[in-house]
Amino acid sequence: MKAQAILTALASLPVALGHGVISSPSPRVIGSGNLAKCGTGANKVLASDKYGPIENAAAKVDSGYDAAACHLFFCKGYQFEDNTDRVQKYSAGQVVNFLVDIEARHTGYANVSVVDLASQTVIGKPLFNWPVYTNNSLGPPDWPKNETNFDITIPTDLGTRCSVAGKCAIQWWWYAFNVQTYESCVDFVVA
Repeated sequence: MKAQAILTALASLPVALGHGVISSPSPRVIGSGNLAKCGTGANKVLASDKYGPIENAAAKVDSGYDAAACHLFFCKGYQFEDNTDRVQKYSAGQVVNFLVDIEARHTGYANVSVVDLASQTVIGKPLFNWPVYTNNSLGPPDWPKNETNFDITIPTDLGTRCSVAGKCAIQWWWYAFNVQTYESCVDFVVA
């Protein structure tokens, strides 16, 4: 009977208990705006595992989900309004170090790009690109260091496009071949 209860409890756990997020600079985090726009189901998943794939939250979307306001596959649905105190100030051409915390490795591809928050599009070319990311056939001694610690350069051709908070973010995006998507966004302005 106890074994049955344990197996039932284990079966109810999400398939992926943790994967990856930006740890520095300060990325967007979940807040009350997320609950209001994404609904209870998606919000509960996002709040319970910041490392988890977006597909886990998408599977729990309920009647409180506002598709026009909660874009799960863009900055993980995390709302700018919850993160106004995390906006970074950079200058054109500035080199910025990023740290990513990888909890579980799944082979895929990834990139880091400047994104336009209103149109939800990439601005220019990726700032960093990995054709193969977190290759799970490699052991820890062979993991490329630049998967979790890398520098990007703030583009010099943004003009005034990113001069106001809430217009642009730097998005780390990773798609694992086991059909799991991970994102973190760092809101920024070019001053």
